[in-house]
Amino acid sequence: MTRTDLRSVAKVLAVWVPALLLVLVIAPAGVAKFSDHSGWAAAFRHWGYPVWFRVLIGVLEVAAAACLLWGRTAVFGALLVIVVMLGGTGTHVVLEHGRHVTSEVVPLTLAAIVLVMRRAQIRALRRAAS
Repeated sequence: MTRTDLRSVAKVLAVWVPALLLVLVIAPAGVAKFSDHSGWAAAFRHWGYPVWFRVLIGVLEVAAAACLLWGRTAVFGALLVIVVMLGGTGTHVVLEHGRHVTSEVVPLTLAAIVLVMRRAQIRALRRAAS
């Protein structure tokens, strides 16, 4: 394998590994939000959120995971994860005085890495929108 081949493989891995790790984090959490008997159901009740909101968050997380798995929409999946995680951070700060706020750190970090690794794609989307 040549040096150029190794660089190509490294680039592909650098783009896809953070996205796949994010899918492994966000998809199970999203699916769990559909169950009335999950820990998420109890947490959302504790926070005073309605059932439909918990299900909506689950749908958004599963949709984000699906977007992350398709290269053309990975940027949108990462942005969706960031929006949902910032909402979760707000919930922890406002309703729990910062307790458990660290649970959003890993998805936020991975989503930011996905955006950085796909910055060329973001630039292309901006040019197309102009």
